[in-house]
Amino acid sequence: MEELKKIFLAGVGITSTSVEKAEKLIDEMVDKGKVTVQEGKELQSELTRKVTDKRPLQKSELENFGYAKKEDLDALNEKLDQLNEKLDTLLNKS
Repeated sequence: MEELKKIFLAGVGITSTSVEKAEKLIDEMVDKGKVTVQEGKELQSELTRKVTDKRPLQKSELENFGYAKKEDLDALNEKLDQLNEKLDTLLNKS
């Protein structure tokens, strides 16, 4: 059972269509008696866990990592441009 689970989960993509196909495959395996109802439930449970573990991060979650937003970078670039202009002005006066 464990080997079947590993092979099955390794071969299943994480997209929703793949999940639906995987669930149908599990149901077929149960219907054909290749796995028990309990094993089928465990496979579906493991699949659900894997999908939620591998989902892409949401924008709000990315902001918690402390990365600069585009607006922050734009503001910094503007500030640098202003400082460069002042520096040029000071150097040209000398």
